[in-house]
Amino acid sequence: MVNKMVNIIRKKLTGRQKKVLKTIENFILEHGYSPTIRQLGKLLNIPSPSAVFKHILSLEKKGYLERVKGEVKLRTSARLEKQIRVPLVGLVPAGQPKEVFDVSGEAVEVPDWMVGRKKGNIFCISVEGKSMVDAYIDDGDRVLVERTNAANSGEMVVALLDDGSVTLKRLRVENGDVFLVPENPEFEAVKVRGLRILGRVIGVLRKY
Repeated sequence: MVNKMVNIIRKKLTGRQKKVLKTIENFILEHGYSPTIRQLGKLLNIPSPSAVFKHILSLEKKGYLERVKGEVKLRTSARLEKQIRVPLVGLVPAGQPKEVFDVSGEAVEVPDWMVGRKKGNIFCISVEGKSMVDAYIDDGDRVLVERTNAANSGEMVVALLDDGSVTLKRLRVENGDVFLVPENPEFEAVKVRGLRILGRVIGVLRKY
């Protein structure tokens, strides 16, 4: 299981709380990490950060969210939500490119809502390296990836380079040039040619 949590009793949500929770879920699915208070306020059209924070606290008290080091995390439980198995693929570095992309034969369980209608088209990778830490992807995290050969500028992707190495970075296209951009100031963006997209990141799994 992604998170092992038992005996969680969730209280009924108000209509407003359901909207806040759904907005957070959609943001995580699209970006692979949780929104900030200000990002969430903008999406919900709530100008006051304190008002947004009150919604977060309410959802936390009712057992739907938890805050870990300032980041909002969705709580999941096999007793309360359907789990599905996703194949686990070998290590992909979030640092220097590396020739690692092997099928392990293993699988991980993830909440059904994270995959939605894309079942059968999702795989999971274990990240090695710290070049994406500012995107909340750290060494040892597992990342859900949707198989695709195309991605938009700004999306996080798993990419195959022309030398056969595989890496996880943010894709950026500027004036026809293609860059793989880290989310850590200690690493530099790399201009690439012969890039092949293997998938785009749709979520991050982490055990505490």
